[in-house]
Amino acid sequence: MIQIRQLVPDEERLTLLRVFTHSDWLAHIVFAILLASIVATIIVWAAQALAVARGRGAWRESALAYLSAIIIAAPLLAFVRAIYEVMKVCMGLVNVRPAPDLVMFAPALAEAAMFLLIGALAAAIAAAARGHLLILIHAPPRR
Repeated sequence: MIQIRQLVPDEERLTLLRVFTHSDWLAHIVFAILLASIVATIIVWAAQALAVARGRGAWRESALAYLSAIIIAAPLLAFVRAIYEVMKVCMGLVNVRPAPDLVMFAPALAEAAMFLLIGALAAAIAAAARGHLLILIHAPPRR
């Protein structure tokens, strides 16, 4: 027998915005921290790049230390939150009889994946900014 699959109507589809709005307050805090780290990374990078271009090297070490901290901490924070979501899915599977299908747990799995994505993005932006600043700092002066 052939099963016909249908797409869910637009108003019922799972989107990143719906995943975020249906998550709990702790998820919102973690997400805000990760987004703030991305914005702060861009600000630190831009300020340092302008300072190096103007011949000033204000706060070089602290800027590089901040970027290094984001490279390490952002993925770890996102990973902890994602593991928490996966743990909730596992407990839900064990504690409900009969076992629900995957559709019931897809939002939690999507939330876990969203956190892994934003944590990796924050680390990637910080790594790129740190690498660029190191190149600018160690480049020979222009004549």
